[in-house]
Amino acid sequence: GVADGVGGWRDYGVDPSQFSGTLMRTCERLVKEGRFVPSNPVGILTAGYCELLQNKVPLLGSSTACIVVLDRSSHRLHTANLGDSGFLVVRGGEVVHRSDEQQHYFNTPFQLSIAPPEAEGVVLSDR
Repeated sequence: GVADGVGGWRDYGVDPSQFSGTLMRTCERLVKEGRFVPSNPVGILTAGYCELLQNKVPLLGSSTACIVVLDRSSHRLHTANLGDSGFLVVRGGEVVHRSDEQQHYFNTPFQLSIAPPEAEGVVLSDR
């Protein structure tokens, strides 16, 4: 998986890499603990984000995210993509699939976020 912190948080003194890095480390831990279904990468992302929402340590920010799972037993690729992160499937040197970008408008991708209480409802957060 990969997550890209939304840079606009820098204007508020928040390091955008903290949210995205914590999100991916949480998803990685869930996978290593076997708490996922390979055919449901959306579930991995959802569970990771829910843990961040319940986290006792204050964490602010937003991130796009992309998770790709290769299910070795079924030989299938399963994906979850939110925002303007993305992936390509390349076979024989040719692109056979490209994920779609998801944006509200220019330079405003769909994103997961945790906002300070006074900004809830103002900061974008896509479920």
